[in-house]
Amino acid sequence: MGVDGDGTYALVVAGDHVRDDYSRLLSRLGLSTQSFTRAADASDSLRDLPPLVAILEVEDGGCELLRELRDRYGPDLPVVLVSAERVAPADVVAGLLVGADDYASESMDADEFVARVRRLVDRTRRNGHATADLRRLTALTDRERQVLALIAEGRSQKQVASTLGISVKTVGAHVQNLLVKLGVHTRVEAVALAVRAGASTT
Repeated sequence: MGVDGDGTYALVVAGDHVRDDYSRLLSRLGLSTQSFTRAADASDSLRDLPPLVAILEVEDGGCELLRELRDRYGPDLPVVLVSAERVAPADVVAGLLVGADDYASESMDADEFVARVRRLVDRTRRNGHATADLRRLTALTDRERQVLALIAEGRSQKQVASTLGISVKTVGAHVQNLLVKLGVHTRVEAVALAVRAGASTT
């Protein structure tokens, strides 16, 4: 299956007997799949844009590819190891120790598998939004961050001006500048963005 133009895709490495099944399950989450039978083939075709989740079969080189994905895309990429045979507790522990976020048996109930993957994808999407928000906040000047912090406390422009020792007109100019930099239209949206980022505005 191909990869959507918006980059919202899952990487699947699994044998012929289950690969299409995983693609169908992931489609329930709105994900297209880039799928391979062997880890080596997947490694040769890795894209600049990371997948939202990787489903890797242990028997097809999943553990080795997991390490490569971590090196290439960092620790935030969710990776699920799956296996038909290596499902003993020791195997699961070993998979988690090499960096998997989850470890599933191929015989797992389909709805449970989808629920587990959905949890990982939702976490990634939340973290991705927060990172983007934080990046926009770093574009603000120190004064603009001070203004935003005071607005977040519920102060009016007149109160912000009094606190910072500047004119109301100057406060208004700072507000307009920070709205443009953050890509929002209102002060409420600016405060919400800062809260999502979990960043200090001071």
